[in-house]
Amino acid sequence: MEYPFFDVPMLGGGLLIAGVAIFHTFIAHFSVGSGFFMAIAERRAIQQGDTATQEFLRKYALLVLLVPYVLGTVTGVGIWFTVALVSPRAISVLIHQFVWDWAVEWVLFLIEVTAIYLYFFTWGKIKPKAHNRIGWVFAIASVLTLFIINAILSFMLTPGAWAPHAPAAVWKAILNPSYIPTSLVRVAIALAFAGVGAIALATFAKGMDKGVRIKIVRQAYWMILPTVLCLPLAGWIFAVIPARAQAFLTGGAPVMALFLAFGMASFGILFLASAFSLWRKDYSLSTLGTCMLVLFAFVSFGSFEFVREGARKPFLIEGFMYSTGVTVAEQKDLDKRANITRTQKKGVLSASPWSVPHGKRIGDLTPLEMGKAVYEAACLRCHSVDGYNPVRPLVAGWKPATIRDLLDRLNEVKAAMPPFPGTEAEKDALTVYLTSLNATDATGGEQ
Repeated sequence: MEYPFFDVPMLGGGLLIAGVAIFHTFIAHFSVGSGFFMAIAERRAIQQGDTATQEFLRKYALLVLLVPYVLGTVTGVGIWFTVALVSPRAISVLIHQFVWDWAVEWVLFLIEVTAIYLYFFTWGKIKPKAHNRIGWVFAIASVLTLFIINAILSFMLTPGAWAPHAPAAVWKAILNPSYIPTSLVRVAIALAFAGVGAIALATFAKGMDKGVRIKIVRQAYWMILPTVLCLPLAGWIFAVIPARAQAFLTGGAPVMALFLAFGMASFGILFLASAFSLWRKDYSLSTLGTCMLVLFAFVSFGSFEFVREGARKPFLIEGFMYSTGVTVAEQKDLDKRANITRTQKKGVLSASPWSVPHGKRIGDLTPLEMGKAVYEAACLRCHSVDGYNPVRPLVAGWKPATIRDLLDRLNEVKAAMPPFPGTEAEKDALTVYLTSLNATDATGGEQ
């Protein structure tokens, strides 16, 4: 609202965040699981005097160093950059609420980075047991980081008894209803990704000893097996999310239900493939099979993240802040600038000065100019004009009266839409702007 708006032509801010975030978190979950994969495998190799397996693990550590801690670090900064531009009010609330949790997470991340660099660059230069302890430090710091970040992510959909500035608000936010099951799901995913990564490396590594490959692939399959827990844990999560989100996943939002089905099926395929291979004691690898395994891992995770984000609509923070950045009516005493009670009375543009054309006052704007400004203040975060989730085809062929009636009942017509945050005059102006996007003459028919 009070921040400058960020327009990403064609893609839209939401899709930009999703693209960067899914790519980063896919890498991050692999990093978390890889710590345990390396620590466990190295401990066994030390006990057995297996130098060949240790040499493979050195290559695996290089993969972890290069992907999560070079590429992953860059995309991690990209997440902060994009969310701060697209949803600055929401990120401000999260930073203020979880400031010390973020601080702890950053300390743990520093430990992670230090540990993985030491782990790789001290290979063969210090005693094996001391080296293995560094691997365990890396693994533990990584999973603790996951627990902290997931507390913030799960809070956004299930804040539970949290209320701003209430006693013990930070603990109520962290220990929200979906925190435990979603944390367990993420740990299972992380272990599976570490296993998939090991299989991929074993598939494409040249000159690898057959006995080492069998050991690595066997452990990788065992680490993929916990994905079966994602199915009952999904039931736990479903039971604690809001009824509105439950309705989305049971047919209210067909696309979301479809992604949920894809994700659950992919988790099931990962488990069955691993269990069947362990039962058959078949540790042979093929390029096609490995690529399919990686694909199912990505589909399962991407579906999980898509559903998690989509289930929050129309909120950024459930029951507190709408996707428009406007807070709910119950927070009118806390939010003096962009609470919906205020914006519906004084106008959404009064809380979003950056949407008003430079050098002009709201009263000087033509209806078309005001409508465009209202679109930027109230619609741009979720809708592009053309491209991802576009508004132009949505209003194609509609009469102005139809558009105006829709603005009166946005949240009634579609549960994922928040109520219109502006005044009646701003509804009229937005109607003019949306009609201007319509290629059909205003007097013609409607879809």
